[in-house]
Amino acid sequence: MTRIDVAPPRSHGCFWGCLVIIAFLFLPVLLAGGYGAWFLWQGFHHNPVLRTVSELINHDGLAHRLLGDDIRVVGMEGNAFSYIPGLGSHSDYEVRLSGSKASGRLDVGADTHGGRVTVTSMILTASDGSRYDLLHDRILTPDGGATSI
Repeated sequence: MTRIDVAPPRSHGCFWGCLVIIAFLFLPVLLAGGYGAWFLWQGFHHNPVLRTVSELINHDGLAHRLLGDDIRVVGMEGNAFSYIPGLGSHSDYEVRLSGSKASGRLDVGADTHGGRVTVTSMILTASDGSRYDLLHDRILTPDGGATSI
């Protein structure tokens, strides 16, 4: 009878176990970071609220006087989202705009119900710090008041 010597299985100690634990710990961070990066570079262009805002901005005379032509959403600084079952959702966005003359920041409030987007506020902060209520065509004063244009 011939005897076959079988080498004992190689053990990597705790290497694979530690590697799996590290992967499970960092996977949510990587997924959240990946989604955030995608949303900031590509996803916000497909957001229904931001598409509606882009259309409104491109047809707003005051925005064209301040920022120039070809106004585009070039980035997002932040957003907040709330959802109430049966009533819809409310979103607040802070987006960066760029036009042919200047750039600015737009604070947007919008309600979504049944697929319909209703913009409730659009406050444009120009590059010089002046603020404008685009929905009501008013200049906002530093003391909290407003003057009609």
